Amino acid sequence: MPIKLPSPSPKRALFRKLVDASVSMVPVAGGHLAAIYSLTHPPQSEIEEERWREEITKLANDTEAAVNFILKRVTLSEDAAYLGRWMSENAERGWSDIFGYDDIVAQFPEATKSEIHEAVGELELEGMLRISKVIGKPFGHVTATHKLYETFDPIVFEGVSPRQDATVVALAILDSEGMTSCGAIAEKQGWSVRRINPALAIVGDMIADGRKSRPLGQPYGIKAMAADPQERVRLRRFVKAINGE
Repeated sequence: MPIKLPSPSPKRALFRKLVDASVSMVPVAGGHLAAIYSLTHPPQSEIEEERWREEITKLANDTEAAVNFILKRVTLSEDAAYLGRWMSENAERGWSDIFGYDDIVAQFPEATKSEIHEAVGELELEGMLRISKVIGKPFGHVTATHKLYETFDPIVFEGVSPRQDATVVALAILDSEGMTSCGAIAEKQGWSVRRINPALAIVGDMIADGRKSRPLGQPYGIKAMAADPQERVRLRRFVKAINGE
């Protein structure tokens, strides 16, 4: 397909990471599995997701069989997967990064405008992008959502899972009775702005706007957060789900 990068298939790379992790432990609802499941299925019941995880676990000792099992069920095309990974690789902040139409076209000169537009449309359909319309072009620019980083960061950055990082952020908030500085969390963990921002977006979705401090010119997508009692329960359940408890 025309939208190509000089490296292996991002879909296969992502799925291989899941299978390699599955060899040593039963995959849980968070991390890589959650991102892959969201690409292969629309929202469904917990029972169906449990069955899916059981099927993957049975194949964990046969890497190629497990990878092929997932590839047959994924809906995202290779073109959209390459484009998504390129955006993850080139995202500067990991928070609502913007990619202009002309920049995307220049990056994939062999692709037709129709192929690029369709790949962007796929990522939008999966909730990974928001498209900004403009007169005279298929679109003006696209803005990445945290779902794009959740899905492709595990391929781009070794040992990184935004959802697992989000549990660290959530626990820091749970350990505090007031506002928690997101910069302080990043400093303690030794994380860059690019790494922590996707995790902040995930946790931020669970907290009301009135308890989130906006950037005001600083690099973090959220400067500080605090949780009310209901949100604390939500955060605690999230951490348990990601950790498989």
